[in-house]
Amino acid sequence: MPGKENSQERRQWILDAALEVFYEFGFDGARVDEIAKRAGVNQALIYYYFKSKEELYLELINQNVDEMIQEKKNSVGAANTEELYNIDIYNADVIKRLVDHVMRIAKEKEKIFSIILGELFRNSRRKNNSSETFKILLHSIDVSRKGMRELGIDETQIERQLIKAIFFASLPVLTYTTLGDRLAEDYGLKKEMMQEVLTEQIYHFSKEYVEFIKEYNQGAKSAGKQGLSSSGG
Repeated sequence: MPGKENSQERRQWILDAALEVFYEFGFDGARVDEIAKRAGVNQALIYYYFKSKEELYLELINQNVDEMIQEKKNSVGAANTEELYNIDIYNADVIKRLVDHVMRIAKEKEKIFSIILGELFRNSRRKNNSSETFKILLHSIDVSRKGMRELGIDETQIERQLIKAIFFASLPVLTYTTLGDRLAEDYGLKKEMMQEVLTEQIYHFSKEYVEFIKEYNQGAKSAGKQGLSSSGG
Protein backbone atom coordinates (compact mmCIF):
# COMPACT_ATOMS: atom_id res chain seq x y z
CA MET A 1 0.00 0.00 0.00
CA PRO A 2 1.43 3.44 -0.88
CA GLY A 3 2.64 5.18 2.25
CA LYS A 4 1.55 8.76 1.62
CA GLU A 5 -2.04 8.43 0.47
CA ASN A 6 -4.36 10.80 2.23
CA SER A 7 -7.01 9.90 4.76
CA GLN A 8 -9.91 10.22 2.32
CA GLU A 9 -8.34 7.74 -0.10
CA ARG A 10 -7.79 5.17 2.65
CA ARG A 11 -11.38 5.60 3.77
CA GLN A 12 -12.55 5.01 0.20
CA TRP A 13 -10.43 1.87 -0.09
CA ILE A 14 -12.30 0.52 2.92
CA LEU A 15 -15.71 1.38 1.44
CA ASP A 16 -14.80 -0.20 -1.91
CA ALA A 17 -13.64 -3.38 -0.18
CA ALA A 18 -16.75 -3.42 2.01
CA LEU A 19 -18.96 -3.31 -1.08
CA GLU A 20 -17.36 -6.48 -2.42
CA VAL A 21 -17.39 -8.33 0.90
CA PHE A 22 -20.99 -7.42 1.78
CA TYR A 23 -22.02 -8.40 -1.76
CA GLU A 24 -20.35 -11.81 -1.50
CA PHE A 25 -21.24 -12.72 2.09
CA GLY A 26 -24.12 -10.48 3.20
CA PHE A 27 -23.99 -8.37 6.35
CA ASP A 28 -23.92 -11.26 8.84
CA GLY A 29 -21.30 -13.23 6.90
CA ALA A 30 -19.02 -10.27 6.22
CA ARG A 31 -15.93 -10.13 8.42
CA VAL A 32 -14.08 -6.93 9.22
CA ASP A 33 -10.73 -8.69 8.89
CA GLU A 34 -11.64 -9.71 5.33
CA ILE A 35 -12.62 -6.12 4.49
CA ALA A 36 -9.30 -4.95 5.93
CA LYS A 37 -7.39 -7.55 3.92
CA ARG A 38 -9.02 -6.52 0.64
CA ALA A 39 -8.57 -2.82 1.39
CA GLY A 40 -4.90 -3.36 2.22
CA VAL A 41 -5.24 -1.83 5.68
CA ASN A 42 -5.32 -3.13 9.25
CA GLN A 43 -8.53 -3.61 11.23
CA ALA A 44 -7.67 -0.81 13.62
CA LEU A 45 -7.84 1.68 10.75
CA ILE A 46 -11.34 0.51 9.84
CA TYR A 47 -12.51 1.14 13.41
CA TYR A 48 -10.79 4.53 13.30
CA TYR A 49 -13.11 5.59 10.46
CA PHE A 50 -16.18 3.54 11.40
CA LYS A 51 -17.29 2.66 14.93
CA SER A 52 -18.80 -0.66 13.88
CA LYS A 53 -19.54 -2.91 10.94
CA GLU A 54 -23.10 -1.57 10.98
CA GLU A 55 -21.88 2.02 10.68
CA LEU A 56 -19.67 0.99 7.75
CA TYR A 57 -22.67 -0.69 6.09
CA LEU A 58 -24.90 2.38 6.48
CA GLU A 59 -22.17 4.72 5.24
CA LEU A 60 -21.75 2.53 2.15
CA ILE A 61 -25.47 2.88 1.41
CA ASN A 62 -25.39 6.62 2.12
CA GLN A 63 -22.47 7.15 -0.23
CA ASN A 64 -24.12 5.27 -3.09
CA VAL A 65 -27.45 7.05 -2.62
CA ASP A 66 -25.67 10.42 -2.57
CA GLU A 67 -23.94 9.50 -5.83
CA MET A 68 -27.28 8.55 -7.40
CA ILE A 69 -28.88 11.82 -6.31
CA GLN A 70 -25.96 13.78 -7.79
CA GLU A 71 -26.27 11.91 -11.08
CA LYS A 72 -30.03 12.56 -11.11
CA LYS A 73 -29.31 16.28 -10.73
CA ASN A 74 -26.87 16.11 -13.62
CA SER A 75 -29.35 14.26 -15.83
CA VAL A 76 -32.04 16.95 -15.51
CA GLY A 77 -29.68 19.93 -15.26
CA ALA A 78 -30.62 20.73 -11.66
CA ALA A 79 -28.18 23.06 -9.90
CA ASN A 80 -28.98 21.64 -6.45
CA THR A 81 -31.15 19.12 -4.63
CA GLU A 82 -33.95 21.64 -4.10
CA GLU A 83 -34.18 22.20 -7.85
CA LEU A 84 -34.15 18.45 -8.47
CA TYR A 85 -37.42 18.18 -6.52
CA ASN A 86 -38.94 21.31 -8.07
CA ILE A 87 -41.89 19.95 -10.02
CA ASP A 88 -41.93 22.94 -12.39
CA ILE A 89 -38.77 21.82 -14.21
CA TYR A 90 -40.38 18.55 -15.32
CA ASN A 91 -41.95 18.25 -18.75
CA ALA A 92 -42.29 15.04 -20.77
CA ASP A 93 -38.72 15.24 -22.13
CA VAL A 94 -37.14 15.85 -18.73
CA ILE A 95 -39.15 13.02 -17.17
CA LYS A 96 -38.03 10.64 -19.91
CA ARG A 97 -34.41 11.70 -19.47
CA LEU A 98 -34.61 11.14 -15.73
CA VAL A 99 -36.28 7.72 -16.05
CA ASP A 100 -33.73 6.57 -18.64
CA HIS A 101 -30.98 7.70 -16.29
CA VAL A 102 -32.51 5.89 -13.31
CA MET A 103 -32.72 2.63 -15.26
CA ARG A 104 -29.11 2.95 -16.40
CA ILE A 105 -27.65 3.85 -13.02
CA ALA A 106 -29.69 1.12 -11.33
CA LYS A 107 -27.81 -1.55 -13.30
CA GLU A 108 -24.50 0.13 -12.52
CA LYS A 109 -25.39 -0.02 -8.81
CA GLU A 110 -26.43 -3.67 -8.94
CA LYS A 111 -24.12 -4.75 -6.13
CA ILE A 112 -25.31 -2.20 -3.58
CA PHE A 113 -28.95 -2.90 -4.46
CA SER A 114 -28.34 -6.65 -4.06
CA ILE A 115 -26.80 -6.04 -0.63
CA ILE A 116 -29.76 -3.89 0.43
CA LEU A 117 -32.42 -6.26 -0.89
CA GLY A 118 -30.73 -9.23 0.75
CA GLU A 119 -30.68 -7.48 4.12
CA LEU A 120 -34.27 -6.28 3.88
CA PHE A 121 -35.59 -9.76 3.07
CA ARG A 122 -33.40 -11.55 5.58
CA ASN A 123 -34.92 -12.31 8.99
CA SER A 124 -32.58 -9.92 10.73
CA ARG A 125 -32.61 -8.90 14.38
CA ARG A 126 -31.42 -5.46 13.32
CA LYS A 127 -34.87 -3.91 12.83
CA ASN A 128 -33.52 -0.40 13.39
CA ASN A 129 -30.88 -1.03 10.76
CA SER A 130 -33.51 -2.16 8.23
CA SER A 131 -35.63 0.89 9.00
CA GLU A 132 -32.62 3.18 8.51
CA THR A 133 -31.82 1.44 5.22
CA PHE A 134 -35.32 2.14 3.92
CA LYS A 135 -35.09 5.79 4.98
CA ILE A 136 -31.83 6.25 3.10
CA LEU A 137 -32.87 4.32 0.00
CA LEU A 138 -36.34 5.86 -0.28
CA HIS A 139 -35.29 9.39 0.63
CA SER A 140 -37.36 10.78 -2.26
CA ILE A 141 -40.51 9.38 -0.62
CA ASP A 142 -39.99 11.59 2.44
CA VAL A 143 -39.23 14.57 0.19
CA SER A 144 -42.43 13.95 -1.79
CA ARG A 145 -44.51 13.65 1.38
CA LYS A 146 -43.10 16.93 2.72
CA GLY A 147 -43.71 18.72 -0.60
CA MET A 148 -47.32 17.52 -0.87
CA ARG A 149 -48.05 18.55 2.70
CA GLU A 150 -46.66 22.02 2.01
CA LEU A 151 -49.09 22.28 -0.92
CA GLY A 152 -51.95 21.39 1.42
CA ILE A 153 -52.82 18.13 -0.31
CA ASP A 154 -55.20 15.91 1.65
CA GLU A 155 -53.42 13.21 3.70
CA THR A 156 -55.43 10.44 2.02
CA GLN A 157 -54.27 11.61 -1.40
CA ILE A 158 -50.69 11.87 -0.14
CA GLU A 159 -50.84 8.30 1.14
CA ARG A 160 -52.21 7.04 -2.19
CA GLN A 161 -49.41 8.77 -4.11
CA LEU A 162 -46.71 7.42 -1.79
CA ILE A 163 -48.02 3.86 -1.99
CA LYS A 164 -47.97 4.07 -5.79
CA ALA A 165 -44.45 5.54 -5.71
CA ILE A 166 -43.14 2.72 -3.52
CA PHE A 167 -44.85 -0.25 -5.18
CA PHE A 168 -45.03 0.92 -8.80
CA ALA A 169 -41.69 2.73 -9.08
CA SER A 170 -39.07 2.32 -6.34
CA LEU A 171 -39.43 -1.39 -5.53
CA PRO A 172 -39.83 -2.52 -9.17
CA VAL A 173 -36.54 -0.81 -10.04
CA LEU A 174 -34.86 -2.45 -7.04
CA THR A 175 -36.11 -5.95 -7.88
CA TYR A 176 -35.41 -5.55 -11.62
CA THR A 177 -31.85 -4.53 -10.85
CA THR A 178 -31.17 -7.46 -8.55
CA LEU A 179 -33.39 -10.23 -9.95
CA GLY A 180 -33.99 -9.22 -13.57
CA ASP A 181 -31.23 -11.31 -15.15
CA ARG A 182 -32.18 -14.39 -13.12
CA LEU A 183 -35.89 -14.06 -13.97
CA ALA A 184 -35.12 -13.53 -17.65
CA GLU A 185 -33.02 -16.69 -17.68
CA ASP A 186 -35.46 -18.85 -15.69
CA TYR A 187 -38.57 -17.81 -17.65
CA GLY A 188 -37.06 -17.27 -21.09
CA LEU A 189 -37.77 -13.54 -21.09
CA LYS A 190 -35.86 -11.07 -23.21
CA LYS A 191 -33.83 -8.70 -21.04
CA GLU A 192 -34.33 -5.88 -23.52
CA MET A 193 -38.11 -6.33 -23.40
CA MET A 194 -38.08 -6.50 -19.61
CA GLN A 195 -36.20 -3.21 -19.40
CA GLU A 196 -38.42 -1.59 -22.03
CA VAL A 197 -41.65 -2.56 -20.25
CA LEU A 198 -40.40 -1.46 -16.83
CA THR A 199 -39.05 1.82 -18.22
CA GLU A 200 -42.46 2.54 -19.76
CA GLN A 201 -44.19 1.79 -16.45
CA ILE A 202 -41.86 4.07 -14.47
CA TYR A 203 -42.25 6.81 -17.08
CA HIS A 204 -46.06 6.68 -17.01
CA PHE A 205 -46.13 6.67 -13.21
CA SER A 206 -43.72 9.62 -13.05
CA LYS A 207 -45.67 11.58 -15.66
CA GLU A 208 -48.94 10.92 -13.82
CA TYR A 209 -47.40 12.04 -10.51
CA VAL A 210 -46.02 15.27 -12.02
CA GLU A 211 -49.39 16.04 -13.64
CA PHE A 212 -51.18 15.41 -10.33
CA ILE A 213 -48.92 17.84 -8.46
CA LYS A 214 -49.04 20.48 -11.20
CA GLU A 215 -52.84 20.32 -11.45
CA TYR A 216 -53.22 20.61 -7.68
CA ASN A 217 -50.74 23.48 -7.56
CA GLN A 218 -52.53 25.30 -10.37
CA GLY A 219 -55.88 24.79 -8.65
CA ALA A 220 -54.49 26.18 -5.41
CA LYS A 221 -53.14 29.25 -7.22
CA SER A 222 -56.48 29.85 -8.97
CA ALA A 223 -58.35 29.56 -5.69
CA GLY A 224 -55.95 32.05 -4.14
CA LYS A 225 -56.54 34.57 -6.93
CA GLN A 226 -60.31 34.22 -6.59
CA GLY A 227 -60.01 34.76 -2.85
CA LEU A 228 -57.99 37.93 -3.35
CA SER A 229 -60.51 39.16 -5.94
CA SER A 230 -63.42 38.61 -3.57
CA SER A 231 -61.69 40.31 -0.65
CA GLY A 232 -60.80 43.27 -2.87
CA GLY A 233 -64.48 43.89 -3.50
